[in-house]
Amino acid sequence: MPILNQSRPLGQHFAAAAAFLVVTASSGLAHIGYGSGPTGRNFNDLGAFGAGPVTATNQSVTSSYGWADGTDADWGDSHKLRAYRFSLTYDATISISVQSVAYSNGVTNYSAGLLPGFSVFSGLAHLSPKPADHDGSAQSIATRPVGNEGSFIATGSWSIWNDGTEFNPAFGPAEETLFGFRGYAVDGSAANFGSAPGLAGDGNADGFVTGSFNLAPGDYTFFVGGSNYAGTDASALYGISTSLNVVPVPEPAGLGLAGLALTGLALRRRRV
Repeated sequence: MPILNQSRPLGQHFAAAAAFLVVTASSGLAHIGYGSGPTGRNFNDLGAFGAGPVTATNQSVTSSYGWADGTDADWGDSHKLRAYRFSLTYDATISISVQSVAYSNGVTNYSAGLLPGFSVFSGLAHLSPKPADHDGSAQSIATRPVGNEGSFIATGSWSIWNDGTEFNPAFGPAEETLFGFRGYAVDGSAANFGSAPGLAGDGNADGFVTGSFNLAPGDYTFFVGGSNYAGTDASALYGISTSLNVVPVPEPAGLGLAGLALTGLALRRRRV
């Protein structure tokens, strides 16, 4: 059972304007979503940033290769990743860490052994009451190259659509979400995540990866998945624990001293 510093249900529900489209987070067919409050993966709900890391434990991903699959020419399926969100109101350095863990919710066993990778993007998926984004929507399929496995790109910007009136007359027109690539981190080496050009891992395939990113104010999503490109266990469930820490970018010391000097000069001129 997923928890964010406390117990929480795994199922998630996404409502549309005039009807409810229900998807289950434990299913391989779940659409992109974050839940809400203590039942989701929204790090904004966890108090003040900069006070120390916050952790979402007992989450899971499906398959051992979901992230790595997004590094090749036919892209990847976002159903094989787990999405998290956060927002910034100031320039900040964020640190994200993902650890492979085993756990059981009493019904399903989630294995350790995942080699995790994750990518950070500006932008948020559509939120309730709008329909959720997913790779199988009519517009997602229509706007990506024919034959591609999905819409997810691990090391570049990409887009995905939700369902519109073609799926349910009660829905409005389908809408697009744009994810702007900001960086990635991946466990292991090319022996694990494949030979896509330009990729660099942490060199130690131990089930743990961490990365830091300098980001401007805005809304962000990061996707976590497996980095074992040669993996064939498309339906296997792996447990993960994810931590995020945000530290405001400090004012350069030189600028602070310069400001004090200018203030002192101004006061002296007033006295003359």
